[in-house]
Amino acid sequence: MNALPLELRAPRAARLPATPQLALAPAAQREPHCFDACLRQATPTANALLKQIFGDSVMPRGEAIWLSDLIELMALFGVDPRATRTGVFRLTEQGCLTARRYGRRSAYAVLPDAAEQLRGAWHALSAPPDYAWDGSWTLLINTGGGGSAPAFAALRRSLAEQGYCALTPQVLARPTLPQRCAGDTLPIHALTRQGGVLQVAGQQVDGLGALSEMGRQAWNLSAAAAPYHAFLRRFAPLRQALADGQTLSARQAFALRMLVAETYRQCRASDPLLPSAFLPQDWPAMPAYELCLDLYLHTFPLARQHVEQTLGEPVPVPVPPSLRSERTLQRPPFRIHALAKA
Repeated sequence: MNALPLELRAPRAARLPATPQLALAPAAQREPHCFDACLRQATPTANALLKQIFGDSVMPRGEAIWLSDLIELMALFGVDPRATRTGVFRLTEQGCLTARRYGRRSAYAVLPDAAEQLRGAWHALSAPPDYAWDGSWTLLINTGGGGSAPAFAALRRSLAEQGYCALTPQVLARPTLPQRCAGDTLPIHALTRQGGVLQVAGQQVDGLGALSEMGRQAWNLSAAAAPYHAFLRRFAPLRQALADGQTLSARQAFALRMLVAETYRQCRASDPLLPSAFLPQDWPAMPAYELCLDLYLHTFPLARQHVEQTLGEPVPVPVPPSLRSERTLQRPPFRIHALAKA
């Protein structure tokens, strides 16, 4: 079976906005090193930052967070209170968060079903992109039994973002990912709910030719590599500065940890995660992964300190409805006693 040139969209490039508004420190306190300037080149969207903060700083504490504290954390990235409230509202509408009211104050907690979704950066960092491949393939075949041509075309575009290539117009394939990388892709059943798509897995796939040539023809590797190269150019100077003895404030460490993790997650989202046999020798995924991991772990103590300093009083644990009912029933009927005495 010969691999055909693809007619798929290029993988989504990581979004690296060029107009960040980090508020790391007052001008009089800024040190003449590269941290602030470098961080200002890589501010994600407010929605992405909210997910990263909940996944990295709120969920590990096992607590809810006051909206006022969340607004203060987001202000470090130049996100105004209105944008934070809008982002939190959208995440609540999407079923990621649950809101709690305490008088005039609001707090938010992650819903159990959304926990894995908000740990995207953790999944990316827990599984290096370089892995040993056992030769297994996953094939999806359009049998034409239940879906229309436009529906299958839409499915092809979705699967291209999951690293699938077209062996023929009706057959999509990708090297099977190891279980530890499962968090990088959506479950196949979530993409192939329409009928007429047959999934086949196995190792008996012959006639592909040189895998490195197939990788060059069947996947847009240059588009997938570009975000990694940008990530290395942007953050490698920070690692070198830290190795040379530069220090970070707690605010800078928190900002760096959030931005590095989210920016790397975006790079990973555009990577088809192919085995090394399909990739060029200078593939940048592993250097970017090692850089991200170094900075992510180095900043942890100071970043946690900033979170602890920012968060105010703990959010009260909600009382289960059953206990609220019992307390209501056991409350003395003061008004009835007062009427009886009268």
